[in-house]
Amino acid sequence: MTRTQRLLTLLQILKENRYPITAEVLADKLQISVRSIYRDIESLRNQGAEITGEAGIGYQLKSGLLLPPLTFDINELEALILGLRWVESNTDKELSHSALRAINKINTVITTQHQTLLEQNTLFVPTNRIIEIDHTIAKDMRFSLREEKKAKIDYKDAQKQLSTRIIWPIAVGYFQDSQVIAAWCELRQSYRHFRLDRIISYEVLSDNLPYPKNYLLSRWKKEILKEAPDKN
Repeated sequence: MTRTQRLLTLLQILKENRYPITAEVLADKLQISVRSIYRDIESLRNQGAEITGEAGIGYQLKSGLLLPPLTFDINELEALILGLRWVESNTDKELSHSALRAINKINTVITTQHQTLLEQNTLFVPTNRIIEIDHTIAKDMRFSLREEKKAKIDYKDAQKQLSTRIIWPIAVGYFQDSQVIAAWCELRQSYRHFRLDRIISYEVLSDNLPYPKNYLLSRWKKEILKEAPDKN
């Protein structure tokens, strides 16, 4: 078994166990030394796996996304890096830092030849923000969308009228001059779009969305974008 195969097997064992598993048990399953398990755990952590625990207690893989080893051609790498550079330069701090970490992770697993090509890359994205972003609001907005939570916002419209709304977040659009959240508005009883730069405050509520986000998104596409329902 190669070390790459061993790391993937170790990862799979951790995924299948709901409770911490000791290094001794892992070593027995993989027929290697406990010291090798310690090194392998550290290697997986360096590659982005969120593994909790320590020697003598046991290890557990927390839920999250971890991609297996992938191969990219140079066009795919350029597309990935270009997109991540855009995110790094044009979104809130948390998402920007995540994009930079993703770039660094990609650089650690690609070949030296591809690293050289990327270092000499001549594809660029704008680095100057056109609008100021409230990073806390942007972060909370994405959190409520991901966790499917209602939100309470204070919003100032184009006529400078201030209102308080309870919204059901559906999608966020990133445009050249603004970020816009699409949501069902309880006040207006219809779908509305809210510009990030006009949101005065954004409070994530404990209430879950009354319908699955995918259902609300499909209704929004049908009613607002006038898309035909997907028949697949």
